[in-house]
Amino acid sequence: MSQNDTNPFSTIAHLESINQCIQCGTCSGSCPLADLMDHAPRELFALIREGAYEEVLHSNTPWFCVSCYACMVRCPREIPVTDLMYALKEVITKQGTAPQNLKMPDMYQAFSRNIKDTGKVTESLVMARYGMKHPMDALKNIPLAIKMQMRGRLELKAQKVADPKSIARLFELTETSKDKP
Repeated sequence: MSQNDTNPFSTIAHLESINQCIQCGTCSGSCPLADLMDHAPRELFALIREGAYEEVLHSNTPWFCVSCYACMVRCPREIPVTDLMYALKEVITKQGTAPQNLKMPDMYQAFSRNIKDTGKVTESLVMARYGMKHPMDALKNIPLAIKMQMRGRLELKAQKVADPKSIARLFELTETSKDKP
C-alpha cells in the first residue's frame, strides 16, 4: 500500500470520528451495495487510519454510497458514515482521482456544480453537464426528457436563488469545517 506523509482528507469535518470506529463491520453489513465496493466502509476507515491515502483516493467506495443512512442508524459509535462518504467524494473529485470506469463521479460533479452555480438543482442543466461527458447516455434519455418537459417536470431554463454565492459558501464551509455538530 502506498502511503503519503500528508493527509489529503485532513479538512473533512468529523474525520476524527473514524478514530472511534471499533471495526465491528456493522456499517459494511448494513450497506446494500457493499458487495460492489472495493473497500467496504469499515475497511475504508481502516485504510485512512493506516495512512493508505492513495488507495482511498482511488477507491470506488464513496461513489457507491446511496445515502440510505442504514450505516449511520446502526453504528454503535454513531459515526457519520454517510456524511464522511459525501466529504470523501468531494476530496476525491478535487484531487482528480475518481475511478475512470465509473459514471457516478461525473454525475456528482454535474449535480454539485449546478447547485454551486445557481443555488438549486435544475435537472436539465445537470443532465446537460453530465451529457457532455456521456453523450450516449444523454441521447438515450431524450425521450424521457421530452415526457418530463411535457408534464411540466423539467425546467429548461435555470432559475437562480437570490444569492447563489451564499449556497456555494455553504458548500465550502461544510467541506472544510472540522467542528462537531
